[in-house]
Amino acid sequence: MYYWLFMLAAIIFEVIAVLTMKHFAENSPAVGMGAMYMLLFFSYGSLSIAIKRIPLAVAYGIWESIGLILITLCSVLLFEEPLNFIQITGIAIIIAGALLLKHGGYRLKIREKN
Repeated sequence: MYYWLFMLAAIIFEVIAVLTMKHFAENSPAVGMGAMYMLLFFSYGSLSIAIKRIPLAVAYGIWESIGLILITLCSVLLFEEPLNFIQITGIAIIIAGALLLKHGGYRLKIREKN
């Protein structure tokens, strides 16, 4: 459970980093880039702790998938960017992929060659 908290922190830091970059892009790009890099540093740091117990493919897949979904939803709410049916379908497919990674990753066994 402990490592999933770091996974959650990695996702939150990534989402805030990208939203910060977007927010400051027009008026203060240097501030936005600085804040983004600092937040991404914390995101990758949290992710590096999470992958000590969570398989890398699962962790990275979930980190990117959930991050992408949250960034998309926040861009609609905060920046009034449009979201159409095709994009919603893409989000549903991303969710399905993340679930398949999480639940299928532990059951896969690779046969060793003799």
